[in-house]
Amino acid sequence: MGELYEDRRQEPRFNTAGNYRLQTANGSEVQGRVLDLSLNGVLLEHGGGTQLQAGSRHSLTLEFDGQPAFRGDTLLVWADPSRLGIEFYDMDPQNFAALTALIDALDRANR
Repeated sequence: MGELYEDRRQEPRFNTAGNYRLQTANGSEVQGRVLDLSLNGVLLEHGGGTQLQAGSRHSLTLEFDGQPAFRGDTLLVWADPSRLGIEFYDMDPQNFAALTALIDALDRANR
């Protein structure tokens, strides 16, 4: 299922190391590592302790060394026992600017 999601991506993705906090609908929080990032979404490591359903919406905070943390509303596109495929669907201009700056820095570093 993850492979289908990866094939649909329209923006370049970048392997990166960061951390995330995902707020679930019932108020619990899931935390872990960011595996890769694009302007449209993010691939997250998931320990599997909390059951998450594809199609559910969550608030997500991403933190990367040397960058301001940013937050957005997201859609869980797919989940397997160890990873989550997340799509951004709403982000205010300040948070989107932080995401864009990070993507630009990753793009420059990969050239």
